[in-house]
Amino acid sequence: MREPAGQGQGPGVRHQSLGSRRPVAGRPGGGRRGAPRRARRRTARRAAMSVAERGRLQPVHTRVVEVGPHGWRAVWVKDETRQISGAFKYRGNAHRVAGLPAGAEVVTASTGNHAAGLACAAAERGLPVRVFVPRTAPLAKRRRIAGAGAEVSLVQGSYDDCEAVARAYAAERAAVFVHSFDDPGIIEGHRSLYREVGEETGPPDVAFVPVGGGGLVTAGIAEWGEGPTRLVGVEYRAAPAMKLSLEAGRRVRLDEARGMPEGLLVRRIGARPFEACLAYGLEVRTVDDRALHRAMRTLWSEAGIRAEGAGAAAFAAALQAPDPRRVALCVVSGGNVDDRVWNDCLLG
Repeated sequence: MREPAGQGQGPGVRHQSLGSRRPVAGRPGGGRRGAPRRARRRTARRAAMSVAERGRLQPVHTRVVEVGPHGWRAVWVKDETRQISGAFKYRGNAHRVAGLPAGAEVVTASTGNHAAGLACAAAERGLPVRVFVPRTAPLAKRRRIAGAGAEVSLVQGSYDDCEAVARAYAAERAAVFVHSFDDPGIIEGHRSLYREVGEETGPPDVAFVPVGGGGLVTAGIAEWGEGPTRLVGVEYRAAPAMKLSLEAGRRVRLDEARGMPEGLLVRRIGARPFEACLAYGLEVRTVDDRALHRAMRTLWSEAGIRAEGAGAAAFAAALQAPDPRRVALCVVSGGNVDDRVWNDCLLG
């Protein structure tokens, strides 16, 4: 069914919606019989908290939109620009934060979207959050993080520099450090994205997934790795940490990672993502600024999706090598982009 242009869409834009159902919250467990009385009370308090707050920590069931087909049999895009916090990162953080004890202080490092997702999730639990982001992080992301109530510390340098400072700060204060992409709870939470697609459309033939540190594609492998869908990772051509690591058979640290799509500028991928992607035999493709700008403009003109550079990477890769026999899914991972960058892209 064709739908009229809605909020956030370009003038006159129309898209084909492939579903809008929401996931159903699961039931939390309780304490075990025979546990000491104090432990049972503690377990009951945490279970009650989970019941009260689980609904608020549910990610939005985002739309799947058909575009193109741009040389494919069909192209679907999973629009995570409409996710809470403006990017897919809320999914993993909602899952991770739900398991933290009341009153825990939370610390993280991020290029922007993970920190925003963590800040939004932690705010629902009333947990204090301190995030360390590069000074070059887009203003749109810094405002979203601060708007959710987190304390923001700017660090001169890259994501790796932020992580080092954040880990030291967390250790000093006995706080909980939540890794952006190398945390099993974060990865598990991201799996909901693939389950939603499966419920709406069934699995695609191929799924293009952007790769920064590797958490999102690892969740895809966990969810679809043994099925018919072939997952393809997409990195920024100037920062191919996953591609080089898989080719070397070990994690490689890049000398630098600079460029427009800050969400893909990670110098060293996570240990868990590397092991999962190596075992899976992940194919990795790369895209440059020109391909990203083309993808950003096309997503806007055809579907009214305002994607950031990293968010458009999967679609950019799909445009480069279409297969008319297959259905492709592209994960549009986020849309927290500064107006200046967006306007420069449109004027392109």
